[in-house]
Amino acid sequence: LRARAAPGRTRARARMVADEAALAADLGQKVEKLQEALREQGEQHRAEIGKATEDLRDLRKLVADLEAQTARNFVVGHGSGADFFTRRVEWTITGFSAKLREKAKGESLWSPKFRAAGLDGLHLEFFPQGREKTVFDGFCSLFLWCPSGAKVRYRLWVGNFLRAPDEDEYTGRIGHGHSNFCPVAPEINRETDSIVVGVDLLEVRMQADPTSGGVRLVSTSLEALVAREVQVVQNRSVERVVWKIPRISQHLKQLPKGASMWSQLFTAAGIREILLEFYPNGSTNTTKEGFCAFYIRCPEGVSIIVSRPMLFFGNAMKSRMVVLPPKIVHKRSKPKARPPCGGAPYSKAPMRKPNCFSASSLEKPRTSKTFSCKSRLWIR
Repeated sequence: LRARAAPGRTRARARMVADEAALAADLGQKVEKLQEALREQGEQHRAEIGKATEDLRDLRKLVADLEAQTARNFVVGHGSGADFFTRRVEWTITGFSAKLREKAKGESLWSPKFRAAGLDGLHLEFFPQGREKTVFDGFCSLFLWCPSGAKVRYRLWVGNFLRAPDEDEYTGRIGHGHSNFCPVAPEINRETDSIVVGVDLLEVRMQADPTSGGVRLVSTSLEALVAREVQVVQNRSVERVVWKIPRISQHLKQLPKGASMWSQLFTAAGIREILLEFYPNGSTNTTKEGFCAFYIRCPEGVSIIVSRPMLFFGNAMKSRMVVLPPKIVHKRSKPKARPPCGGAPYSKAPMRKPNCFSASSLEKPRTSKTFSCKSRLWIR
């Protein structure tokens, strides 16, 4: 009996072990299935969160675009003939440090629409980090947008940094300006965390100052326009112009070779809108290391007569150029001798000094005939 009972207990124990092993294997498979289901649910949950985050980002961008569109659709101005005398537009961008961090290179800020110089629907587009074509690090970009059909002569500026006047014709929806405008950091007002950009509309041809959105329209009265013409006459005897540039060491560091700075527009010798252009580290044509470049820019059609030393930078001088309108050059080219060629002297010839503003017995022009173009008007 004992011999027959022992094999039975062994078989029962073997079946029990097999059942336990089968149960453990079944439990293991169930655990793996649960773990796989949890992984799938986790991945699905993460995908849903990512999609929701992306949708939220798109909604925020849409709201920002709508706000920007609303700002662009809002027009600053009188909406009457008074805007014809508005020739200067100032746009103050507040909270600029945050905007500078948020905007990547190629991303711009748009001013509200404004009316000026008889034009409607004007815009300023400002790139705090520069645009794709900006080659100098730390430089910003600024563009003026005008309605199609307008031909505008204008001058853009950022802070106290002035650009030379430009003249462009708008044949479609496009902005004109400069990709490499100036270093943006020196023009930020750290006290108010803001920057002021703007445009002076000098000439426009087309087939109470309101303030809104940081844009202030500065109107120029008819009397002021007449005063500019009077200034041309008053400064016709000016033969020497001095432009003092403070903090030149900072400009040497901030402006690389090929980048220039400009003086205010001024009148002298009867010529309007003369401009001095200075390259602290030399222009692209400068071949000698450590040399600067200095130019005088005059309106189209003005003739230049070279005489004594004129262009000077510190103690260095280059040949002087007397700038004359074509009418005066043509007048002086006509001989007044009687007879014009040879013959006896004219007995009634005047004994007074010739009527030429450049004629002088002095080595240097008098102080009364010196015009000072001070940089405090345009640069800190």
